Amino acid sequence: MLRLVLLLGLGALAAADWPRFRGANGAGVAVGNPPAEFGPAKNVAWKASPPQGKSSPVVVGGRVILTGHSGEACFTVSYDAATGKEQWRREVKRRNAQKRHKLNDVAAPTAAADAKRIVVFFTEFGLAAYSHDGKELWTLPLDAMSSMQGVAASPVLHGDSVYLAIDQARESFVMAVDAAKGEVRWRKARPDAPGGVYSSPVIFERGAEPVLGVLGDIEFTGYSLRTGERVWWVTGMPSQAKTSPAVNGDRIVLSVNAMAEASQIPAFDTVLAADANGNKALDLDEAKGVPRAVFPTVDRNRDGRIDTKEWTEFREQALQPPATMSLRPRGRGDLTKTAVEWRAQRAVPNVPSPLAAAGAIYTVRNGGVAGIYDAASGEARKEFRLTGALGDYYASPVASSKHVYFASMEGKITVIDFAGEIVSSIPMEEEIFASPAIVGDALFVRTQQSLYCFRKAD
Repeated sequence: MLRLVLLLGLGALAAADWPRFRGANGAGVAVGNPPAEFGPAKNVAWKASPPQGKSSPVVVGGRVILTGHSGEACFTVSYDAATGKEQWRREVKRRNAQKRHKLNDVAAPTAAADAKRIVVFFTEFGLAAYSHDGKELWTLPLDAMSSMQGVAASPVLHGDSVYLAIDQARESFVMAVDAAKGEVRWRKARPDAPGGVYSSPVIFERGAEPVLGVLGDIEFTGYSLRTGERVWWVTGMPSQAKTSPAVNGDRIVLSVNAMAEASQIPAFDTVLAADANGNKALDLDEAKGVPRAVFPTVDRNRDGRIDTKEWTEFREQALQPPATMSLRPRGRGDLTKTAVEWRAQRAVPNVPSPLAAAGAIYTVRNGGVAGIYDAASGEARKEFRLTGALGDYYASPVASSKHVYFASMEGKITVIDFAGEIVSSIPMEEEIFASPAIVGDALFVRTQQSLYCFRKAD
């Protein structure tokens, strides 16, 4: 029965592939049985040394695909999934510079692949596509991007299109690209995101029509796959999303933590105390502390000053309460009052995406605080600490047919059963930012120095 539930969650994609960030449709769930006991010296099928980067492994057609960088070069690398042998490495050059958080990376976005091609996105270059034997099919350079912590969204390859959503301080957009030719099919403007948004889209096929689901600032939006039309939307989400949504049947599960606390972003009357020239706005040379740090993103009209309206809108977005929530969108237009099924406001993750598996939602936040919630009601089944792994978390949890895997930044991987009992805790001895991949009996883990394939020893 459990196998059937997992298969339904995966949809039509082959269980033998992990084709994008967090696998089939970004769900993070695989039908497989990799080891629950492993480590740098246990159940290691092979180990490789990838280039620097924080993208997660993709596994399609017997290949493991990673991206990385060195100097001005951005790499796409293919490894044999059975042996770990590097098969090919292709390179594009950076075109522009991007400001980013020190924990972000030019090769943070994860590749997307299907039976015909591999598509990669580098934030300082754009999109590129390769055949499975490494032949360049096309490139689509993109303009420089502006985000508070650096763009990090991964592309989605679905049918004959590649989809990419870029929410940034100015000129945000979502677009569809012909997967065979690299030509833009449609591109739609999205609202500016003063604090940035770092979420990857999903495909949702249960509503009024199939849509690309994009989590943005305050709003979750469903765009027509064919035309880019804004089909439906749900507002009231917290700002600056860093997680990606998960489709769970006719539900969409998402988690967004609060951008800041009220004490960190004062009301405009307080900020205006620095208005030395009396123009009832905050000029850049008057801004100090928090106002100066966010000035370029709050100043939406680019006139060199922040007025009451700009600051109020920014503050409202930044102070939305954190939540993990379930949406069941039906119909078109504004579904805010009808689509929100439940909200849970404990153990809300900052960067790791929620996981929907075995009738439950699994989350983890910094400090190793995990939560398990009923997928239908949002009722808490269990909230607990991942003993021995209480650090920060950037990798998203993934699930096999039997277990859930959590990886902390410090490199400790905790394996639990679906009820939340800890099965094992593995020190990998290297930092982990990438989310693991599962294919059959194999677990693929990228650390900051290595790429591992774990399988049970015969």
